[in-house]
Amino acid sequence: MTPPFAANRASDDRAAATTAKLAGRWLLLSDYGPRARFLMVTAWTGLAFLIAVDAVWLVFSRLSFAESNWSSIVRLVLFAAVAFGLCGLIAYRLNNVTDRIGLALRETACRIELLINTAVFFSLLAVAVIAWCCLGTSAALPLQDARLAQIDRWMGFDWPGFVAFVNSSAITSQLLVKAYQSTPYMLLGTMLWLCASGQGERLAEFLAVSCLTSIGIAVGMMILPAGGAYSYYDLPLAAYDHLGAGSGMWHHDLLMALRTGKATVIDFNVPNSNCLVTFPSGHTVLAIIMTYALRGSRWTFIPALIVNGAMLVSTIPHGGHHLFDLVAGASIAAGAIHFVRRRPAAGRCPVPAGADLANARG
Repeated sequence: MTPPFAANRASDDRAAATTAKLAGRWLLLSDYGPRARFLMVTAWTGLAFLIAVDAVWLVFSRLSFAESNWSSIVRLVLFAAVAFGLCGLIAYRLNNVTDRIGLALRETACRIELLINTAVFFSLLAVAVIAWCCLGTSAALPLQDARLAQIDRWMGFDWPGFVAFVNSSAITSQLLVKAYQSTPYMLLGTMLWLCASGQGERLAEFLAVSCLTSIGIAVGMMILPAGGAYSYYDLPLAAYDHLGAGSGMWHHDLLMALRTGKATVIDFNVPNSNCLVTFPSGHTVLAIIMTYALRGSRWTFIPALIVNGAMLVSTIPHGGHHLFDLVAGASIAAGAIHFVRRRPAAGRCPVPAGADLANARG
């Protein structure tokens, strides 16, 4: 007869093993090979770094965290818990199926779980980055637009002249505006494609690159804080009327409110709270890393190259960036991609959804 304490210990060991395996699956640390594990460790470590710095910085700043932000975070956590639970239950129940419908349902649950992983990670990353940007802006460091404009001229770039050239064509202006506005849809499409196609390792790479570039942008904005090219050159509306009134200036009121102390709360519901950084160019970073993530198939890479290429160009006349903002953003993206490519690929051999849970309970 097995002693009671031995049975309890065995039960605790199984529970611990189940928890560890579930955590590994939900954090994308276990199912897609050693390279994906390395990439996700990089991503989660970078995210933890941003959150830790935000938490300490917030204590010593004059800003406070809106209560509505906490309710949004709690809802995110509850949604993730329920969604992961349902996916885990489905995968567990279908672990030993062999018929076509059962296998399709199991794979669908696996893809949905990837999507939930991605949504949770990007939501937390957005929280950390927006908080950092608000805190950094409230530090009211001297704006460096004059220096950025000087660098542009040193590179031989005439910013007002380029805006006038683009604005001379109403069709070109509107196409570039649409390309700029496509950014959130391209980001969502990139994530959906990687999840729906089950590319767990490529998804882990994208999350790691996104986190590393976010850190680069966060540091860059503290080195050369800027208000944007439109605020510096103060062009008349006639110079960019085809690009739309307010081009490159939608963030300016909030930027100035945080710098002068009129705004004292970090509130994610405030419009343009995610648009406070002009140096480095976040749109340039996204254009490069999204195109890179969709490589490997001409059906995804070529459309991404065209749309993101147009979006990258639009960051100057519509986004209001100095040219050097784009150079810095491209350098950050290239550096992050180089870092993740240093880890040799180990092949993509995902564990079937639900297998970990079944083994842990066996």
